[in-house]
Amino acid sequence: MGQSFFIWNGRDCRSMGVNLRGPVPIVRPEERVRHVEIPGSSGDLTETEGENIYNSYIQTASISVRGGFRVREVYRWLRGAGYVTFSGEPDRRQAARIIGAITLNRHSRNLDKWEGEVQFYCQPLKQKLTEKTITLTNNGTVRNDGDVNAKPLYKITCSNSDVVISALGDSTPEDNSLTITARTPDEVIWVDTKLMEVYNSDKTALLTKYSVGNFPVLSPGENNFAFYNASSVEIEKRERYL
Repeated sequence: MGQSFFIWNGRDCRSMGVNLRGPVPIVRPEERVRHVEIPGSSGDLTETEGENIYNSYIQTASISVRGGFRVREVYRWLRGAGYVTFSGEPDRRQAARIIGAITLNRHSRNLDKWEGEVQFYCQPLKQKLTEKTITLTNNGTVRNDGDVNAKPLYKITCSNSDVVISALGDSTPEDNSLTITARTPDEVIWVDTKLMEVYNSDKTALLTKYSVGNFPVLSPGENNFAFYNASSVEIEKRERYL
């Protein structure tokens, strides 16, 4: 088995003289639910907040640092918010913030080794290190290899007014389409389903007011993707994993 490690904001811990004293576990996040007691009935009713809604969680990494001179350097590095990758899933990253105090204690008088813990407050859904982008010039099938609905970024090259994009998968809403009124026949527009916004070609102006409908998500598995009055649609899928 290879050496355990983590990467914080693009920097491998090993390049900082930091080693893990054990692997960080792979966590499946807890689903967000509410338990309601029913008067006169044993047990309770479990209510979910929504489909695929999960709680953030804390990942604790036990670390050691060789050389007291590096302790302050490590403190400056391990702070704030960003993205973390753990060696258990080296092809994925997740948004996180470092929380709590980091205390490094000297392990031995004769060995200049300092040990402690760092806590990452992790957002529940992970993403691949490299986002998958595809370009369609005709209606076709788009696959989401993630575990939950993806909220893509679409780049649309219009060919007429009243552009329509839609997706139909196993768990997508029945009405999963958006219509945008293009200001010029060959306009390039961006549709961000995560932010639920529409932008012009250089993302300097909001065009959301020219749209109506639902921002198309991609359900896990195959999705039938269709578009009208556009010459091409570029899709950054933004797949997410538990």
